[in-house]
Amino acid sequence: MFLFLLPYSKSQSGIRLKDCKDGRFELPEIEPLARSVEREFLKESLPPSPLWRRYKNAFWESLEFWVLPPPVAEYIDGHSFVPSPVYGLLKPSACLPYLPVGWEERYKGKSLLGFWKEHLKPLSPKLFKGRHVINFLSSKEASLFDLSHAQKVIEFEYYRKGRRVKNPMKHRAYTLRYIAEKGLSLDKLDRINFYDYKVTEVLQGKRKIRVIMKSEGRYEL
Repeated sequence: MFLFLLPYSKSQSGIRLKDCKDGRFELPEIEPLARSVEREFLKESLPPSPLWRRYKNAFWESLEFWVLPPPVAEYIDGHSFVPSPVYGLLKPSACLPYLPVGWEERYKGKSLLGFWKEHLKPLSPKLFKGRHVINFLSSKEASLFDLSHAQKVIEFEYYRKGRRVKNPMKHRAYTLRYIAEKGLSLDKLDRINFYDYKVTEVLQGKRKIRVIMKSEGRYEL
């Protein structure tokens, strides 16, 4: 069973959805810290909306969580974590106010990235031990954790017309959708395909797996 690490989005929608009642705080260890950061940055109280509708970057827009079949959406929500500069760690279904805060903003004399790194890294054994972690984070966000505690860490590289894709946010969203919709396991990652991207290599390391996907460039993403 996979655990997905999904990216934060500072770009956010001010949308207000009814019946968003799920809690924000995923880990009891960090709830007091998250509430303290929230009080510092939340200046206006707006009705909350689920993270999957609030976040607006290329990953979340391409994932289109709101149109996924319920079993697929539930699978992603139940097997994912999303790092947050305000809340530390969230589920995609977390109910959030409009709060577009960046990792570089300061809190108690340090960046929010540095603040949360101090608190999330020690929780890495609890979060990742024995898990197959698919990492869709930037290198900056991945630095919040110690992924060496995972049984396997799977990362994807995408190439279009022989050149590595520099901004693979959309590609990561399509990859996640495919894995979730098809219910793929670790030994079936080579089946992933979307548009004209196909898996060409699965490179196995001791703890890390690199999945190489290539496209002839027939479609623009």
